[in-house]
Amino acid sequence: MTRHFPLAGLLRTRQLQEDQAAAMLARANNASAQAEIAVRTAHQNHARLGFHASAMNGTDPAAHRSWQAVVTARAASSARVQDLALALELARSTAVDATSVWTDARRQAEAIAKLHARHEASVASENVKEEQRGLDEAALRQTKEKP
Repeated sequence: MTRHFPLAGLLRTRQLQEDQAAAMLARANNASAQAEIAVRTAHQNHARLGFHASAMNGTDPAAHRSWQAVVTARAASSARVQDLALALELARSTAVDATSVWTDARRQAEAIAKLHARHEASVASENVKEEQRGLDEAALRQTKEKP
């Protein structure tokens, strides 16, 4: 006897939702890791932009322009670090949300999968019972046929 699982379509839908949520989580975690790398690199680059006292020769116009360029570069670098830190915060938040969505999808898929497992066990049990009845009937016929 083969009975089909009545919620097979729902099970497949839940599994697909879980797969999609897992893919979304993987993308979010990857984006978070990339944002972390970008922030770390920007911090390192910002730290390299230092003022060198030896470059400042008091009244030398080239030294003054050089100093202004360094100040401007540090300001831009600082703004970039802040922007990247904000992007990292957003990426981490997205990863947390994706984790929550994946957890919910996983829980829903597992609930239907448990029902499927119970259904399979029930069908297997019915098959064993049916087979045993057939064997019992065959044995009973053989005993009736013998005089």
